[in-house]
Amino acid sequence: MDSPHDPTPENKTLGPTTADYLFMVFLAGVLVCVTWLGVLNYREGNKTEDSKRNGEAWAVWLTEASGARFDADFKHPACKGGVKPTQDPAKSPPPVAGTWGACLAYLMAETELKDLRNPFFNELPQLVPQCIPSDRQIMGAIVLEDLMATPPGSPVPFVVTPLVESDSIDYKMQVRITVCDKGGYPIKITELEF
Repeated sequence: MDSPHDPTPENKTLGPTTADYLFMVFLAGVLVCVTWLGVLNYREGNKTEDSKRNGEAWAVWLTEASGARFDADFKHPACKGGVKPTQDPAKSPPPVAGTWGACLAYLMAETELKDLRNPFFNELPQLVPQCIPSDRQIMGAIVLEDLMATPPGSPVPFVVTPLVESDSIDYKMQVRITVCDKGGYPIKITELEF
């Protein structure tokens, strides 16, 4: 006798259908896309980390130099402390001795900082006054700011100004180092005495 509930009807095929194969191809495509996006994000993250290492290299150099910067036999004469600018920086062509411009020119020509590379553009990291998210040209740039202490009791402990070429460096300075990330947002590296 035929049973009305035959478990294997004759028109049913065993195994995956065309829809099942299409779904498996779709899942494989999704897996490939997710892996590819993961690799891209990993590479971009490494670029940000390399930019942070550039800022840390600046911090190491400035920290090491700050200990002996006011000694008579300081080995980096352009960055020596206690040297008043020889000319008026506003009226003289840069670099004027005793200013940040002369020290920066020396750093970019004579120290290991000249070998740093901005991983986003594969060129020397530029120094910018601030990180601006709308400016796509400052990815990986370095911001150096002079933190001038205000008088005791002031509601603001520091006045923050970008370190520019005409700034005198004849005194002990508080310097903040910041790096601009891929989106142009600041990543604070450190504050140090120079």
